[in-house]
Amino acid sequence: MKNDSIFTWFRRKLRLPAAALVAAAMMACGGDDKMITELPKPGGDDDGGKTEITPDKGITLYGLVSDKEGNPLEGVVVSDGYSVVASDKKGVYQIVRDPNAKHVFISVPSGYEIPAQANFGSYQGAYQAANSVTGSSSKPYRADFTLSKLAQSDKRFLLFGLGDPQPDNNDHIHRFRTETVPDVKKIAAKYSIPMVGIALGDILGKGDAQTFTSMKRAFGETGVPFFTTIGNHDKSSVDYTGDTYRDVLGPRWYSFNRGDVHFIAMDNIIFTGTDYTGGFTDEQVAWLEKDLSFVPTDKMVILYYHIPLRDNTGYLNRKKVLDMISRYKNPTLMCAHTHYFQPYHMRSHKLFERIHGGTCGYFWRSTCGGDGTPNGFMVYEIDGTEIIDTYFKASQRADDYQIRLYRGNAEFAGPYATYKYDVGADVVVANVFTSGMDGTTWKVELSEDGGKTWSVMTEMSQSYGDRWIRGYHIGVEKHPVESGTSPCYHQYQCKLKNPEATGIVVRATDSFNHVYTQTRFNESNDFTEAEGY
Repeated sequence: MKNDSIFTWFRRKLRLPAAALVAAAMMACGGDDKMITELPKPGGDDDGGKTEITPDKGITLYGLVSDKEGNPLEGVVVSDGYSVVASDKKGVYQIVRDPNAKHVFISVPSGYEIPAQANFGSYQGAYQAANSVTGSSSKPYRADFTLSKLAQSDKRFLLFGLGDPQPDNNDHIHRFRTETVPDVKKIAAKYSIPMVGIALGDILGKGDAQTFTSMKRAFGETGVPFFTTIGNHDKSSVDYTGDTYRDVLGPRWYSFNRGDVHFIAMDNIIFTGTDYTGGFTDEQVAWLEKDLSFVPTDKMVILYYHIPLRDNTGYLNRKKVLDMISRYKNPTLMCAHTHYFQPYHMRSHKLFERIHGGTCGYFWRSTCGGDGTPNGFMVYEIDGTEIIDTYFKASQRADDYQIRLYRGNAEFAGPYATYKYDVGADVVVANVFTSGMDGTTWKVELSEDGGKTWSVMTEMSQSYGDRWIRGYHIGVEKHPVESGTSPCYHQYQCKLKNPEATGIVVRATDSFNHVYTQTRFNESNDFTEAEGY
């Protein structure tokens, strides 16, 4: 449901552009994060002390790409979101700026640090204003970019994948800062390789420019360079256009590089009035084709967006986009939106889509998502064009916490509803939180004798759902049945040979030879884990 913030109300009533209202919105919204309205910029129209550049006739956007010593960098891809060019041997790029362009951005090349944005910690600063805020829109505008060489190769690097942070208020932002951010920092501290993070849309649930600003600063607190992509709430809760998101967080479509991987972010939320569907606009497809013209086909491509594509052939330009990235080595799709984890193998294009559950779980209403998975995020280690490791980090829980067990006759009830597994007292049910998110079928087994012998557990229908979390969200907390009955794509069962067995152990093994085990059961009406850490 749409949230009419003060920012949105002013914009509709006064019919002013989003950028002109940011300051007014801030006076109304308050919050603990000072709003900084200026975009990253190179110095605007004042070229004092810079290498002199005379743009070609008709050019309206140009600049110099150099390293921190002032040496020009050739071949760096630069775009205003419509045109895509590369810097020449003198480090100069030139663009005829599109009238709709708000930003100019570089596709940060491999081997160089991702620029950080002033006042926002490690949040990415690979973009700048595409024209003067106060000057003539037809006057050539200069925007320079300075890059620093990485101290080590980024051929091997770490990637954080965060689905739906989606805060509705300052309390939710505080939880993100005190639950999610420390875990990202904890994981990052274990590695000595370059790293980057992507947030897969719905950066807010309800809010305005202030909310985006607070989340931007929170991402910057991780110490990891973070990029974001836009979700449906980032439009519907603010302006339906994505302009406010763009003004605070940066371009809605862009690219960057790490090692042998080309990352592409796209906006796949198409609104018609107050209704939305998935798909990619024609202008994005035209930009993507130009962007990929600079990428050799032996590179890996990671395309990330918000709404899962699955096999929804009716989504605008879905086939065109997937056709383009399918030419590349190991094309990989990452998205979120659903608030549950689902490994999806497309019938078309034979691509694997990683659908990430929400970092906020079930909208910050507990510590778990609607599929029973704890709030958390995915971590990927990439070497060359291959993902060589993948795992899930549950917020504020042990790194090896990956499984929850229930008894087949368990009952989870509250004043408002009762949910039962009802598959028999001699059956063990296991929710293996992110089984299959590596693209393979995990081996999930049960032992009745403390690990001496093992039996294979079988997958349960996804429609069965996690009855424990439904009992809490719907039965205890009275949240809506519609949103509280998520499918669960990673739940298993096994009938005991000895119903009196006391040495029950469940283990799950993924394709990277991680072995996770669990012996503890969540007994009937034990909601301790859902209520807090």
